[in-house]
Amino acid sequence: MRTEFCIFPLILMLGVSACGEHKPRVDRMTAELQAKYKRNPAPKQPYQITLTLADAPGPFAKIEGSVYYEARDCDYMPDRIAGFFLTPSVDLPMSYSKVDETSYVATVHADAMVDEDYLGKGVCHWELVSVNTSLKATGAKTDTSYVANLMGDEMRGQKTRTNYYVKYDYPGSDPEEWSDFGKVDRSRYKPELQDQLFTITLTPAVGKP
Repeated sequence: MRTEFCIFPLILMLGVSACGEHKPRVDRMTAELQAKYKRNPAPKQPYQITLTLADAPGPFAKIEGSVYYEARDCDYMPDRIAGFFLTPSVDLPMSYSKVDETSYVATVHADAMVDEDYLGKGVCHWELVSVNTSLKATGAKTDTSYVANLMGDEMRGQKTRTNYYVKYDYPGSDPEEWSDFGKVDRSRYKPELQDQLFTITLTPAVGKP
């Protein structure tokens, strides 16, 4: 038995907006703009993210992460015919270091991007929107990808988020890539699944500049 999960809303929103015959033009303009966005060479607002596993069904050989940023006070129209606006955005990779068999740490920066006038409309101010993590048993395409997200407000407020996942899809056997986003509320799982759950916890803390 498998539960359907929603794609991360920010990614879904972009995908819906860019669909259809206008997608190549949207993708091209978005790529051109992203090439202009500048990384901060000396960020001073670090956060340490600790990932903790509990009752995992087995080891995870592949753990990847990314940090999603938006400049929400700016927008641009990639296709005047379609007539919709997009917000400047960028995904930056993040790397986890293994602490022990059940915990990993990574450092991200709230000020990783440079605030600048990228669109000719005034300065765009970047904001860290989410930290996104994917875990796979071996890294094979058939592996289930267990996804855990930490929102920007949670990170800035140093609030821990724990997601619950069922064990029966580990390591995975689907020929198509499939992601399990878990549930924050374990009571949403049926009673017969309550003893078949494991957790992924993301804990943010202010780091040293």
